[in-house]
Amino acid sequence: MYCPNCKETITSHLCSNCGYDLGKCTWIIVAKLHPPDDIIIESLLKSYQIPFRLIRREVSQFPVSIGPLGEISIAVPEIIADEIKEALRTDTNSL
Repeated sequence: MYCPNCKETITSHLCSNCGYDLGKCTWIIVAKLHPPDDIIIESLLKSYQIPFRLIRREVSQFPVSIGPLGEISIAVPEIIADEIKEALRTDTNSL
């Protein structure tokens, strides 16, 4: 993945180039999706090496992935949140 601060490739949560720490940054939810859209957006973010987190609301006792229990939130570092929101808006409108 790449560092959201200096855009250099990183292999851990800490950028060796600028010192940006993904572990200490604020993560912003940029999208709330349901299957199978989450898989498409996850693949898109991975292909561009964008750091992201998936936040699932599933309850292990209820294997249901519809409605609120199926919702998946995608979070990215605050420093790139606006850029990613715009990119996702553009990409999802073209589907």
